[in-house]
Amino acid sequence: MRVGVLVIGSLLWDNGHRKTWRCTRLNLSEQIRVRAPIRYGRRSRTWGNTFTMVFRSDGFLGEAVLVPCLSSVVDIDDLVQEASALWKAERPSAQEGEVGASWGCVGTLFRGEDADINLAKKWGQYFQERSERPIAPVDSDGILRILWPAKLDHSPLTEVDIILSTATQAEVALPTAEDIADAWINQDSGYERYFFENVRHGIRTAEDLEIWGRIEKQSPRWLRKPEYAEVISLLRAEAT
Repeated sequence: MRVGVLVIGSLLWDNGHRKTWRCTRLNLSEQIRVRAPIRYGRRSRTWGNTFTMVFRSDGFLGEAVLVPCLSSVVDIDDLVQEASALWKAERPSAQEGEVGASWGCVGTLFRGEDADINLAKKWGQYFQERSERPIAPVDSDGILRILWPAKLDHSPLTEVDIILSTATQAEVALPTAEDIADAWINQDSGYERYFFENVRHGIRTAEDLEIWGRIEKQSPRWLRKPEYAEVISLLRAEAT
């Protein structure tokens, strides 16, 4: 079965060990932009207590990137290998075979008409043994409870049969667009890069233009960095 990773944040563009994972596990030339329920909603110490991506439950769709894996999945061992490699890219300190921690986990989504019920059952058993707990929208069987994504032109996504993605724990009180923007505005350590690189690589939320409007109005010093010029032009064009 064909498997792909639904990428909703820095796994797509951050370097170091994540670049190694991308280059060895993913078919980067076959990226597909899809609609997915995502937003900024988790304060991350790694990103200076600014906000990173989570799945959302309110029905609003953003845009994410589906990247097929280089290898197909035949059995549970193959699926675990891809899932644990994904989790290792998310959490470098993860032990071999881990697929989750207290703050996040890997979930799977099987395409309806082609779902392998036996494989899904075996995955659920493995998930319960090797993850600390499910993180919504991943359930106790390790299933990612979102609709099967569609492409941006609304055509069906048929290039893969199984989707893997990482879900991370959102804040109890979800931030507003102003909260999200201010977390980047009120720092000068480069963490705003998370927002600009997401936009550059086609990972978008329904609040992006509201976030951008707040950033542009406050005009933090880092907004003049030349590496952001292309993305700023894009956001300004979208806002008009």
